[in-house]
Amino acid sequence: MCENRPPRLIFLLCFLIFVKTAGAQDLMIDSASIALYNAYPVKLYFNAVGENAHIYNGYEYFTPDRNIKGSPYYLSDGLSPSSLAYDDSYYQNIPILYDIVKDLVVINRMDQNYKISLVSDKLSSFSFRNHEFIRVSRDSTNKVQMATGFYDRLYNGKTTVLAKRQAHLQETYIYSQIAYEYIQKDTYYVIFGGQPVIVDGKSSVMKLFNAKKSEIKAYIKKNKLNFKSDFEKTLIATSAYYDQLTS
Repeated sequence: MCENRPPRLIFLLCFLIFVKTAGAQDLMIDSASIALYNAYPVKLYFNAVGENAHIYNGYEYFTPDRNIKGSPYYLSDGLSPSSLAYDDSYYQNIPILYDIVKDLVVINRMDQNYKISLVSDKLSSFSFRNHEFIRVSRDSTNKVQMATGFYDRLYNGKTTVLAKRQAHLQETYIYSQIAYEYIQKDTYYVIFGGQPVIVDGKSSVMKLFNAKKSEIKAYIKKNKLNFKSDFEKTLIATSAYYDQLTS
């Protein structure tokens, strides 16, 4: 495959093949892998390939009306650096927007002020702003149906805690005038015994972890946790503690 090419291209091509086939199924990348990815040969490859790199293949993205109150994006309306596992390759420091209305990851086309949305089926995971998102496919065998899409993996142990970040456009009438606003909503799932379970408050969490209910109550009190004031933080902490109790 590499025999009849100039030595420099042989090295670049073979190195790229190594990087592409070495992609893991999890987004977590160790420091050695990051250093390898940012090495000179890889940068040289992207300088040569430019906008023909796999990451720049997607669909034209039309920016929503900025005059609408609220935001269709998660965490930031500005591009944020991200790590992505896309089309069996890893990419570092790619600026993205995450549109939680359409469940799309958006990037600028290389060196252009032109936005494209990545092909969701090719994007297995991405992380930005200390959040890690994985793509989950709908499984008809589960009692609780999770729509295919990206989920924020908040905790990954014997149990797994996922959050679905969503927004929708709400229409209201004010003095006969129509006003629009983006309303964001989070739905939480705990993967327990291989099955997803929706949790939305203290009672549903305690019911799920009923086998260690008294210990978890004591843990919540000791650590001054509160489902009402910070549901997400408390859910993560109690899930991790349950795993510790049952390990």
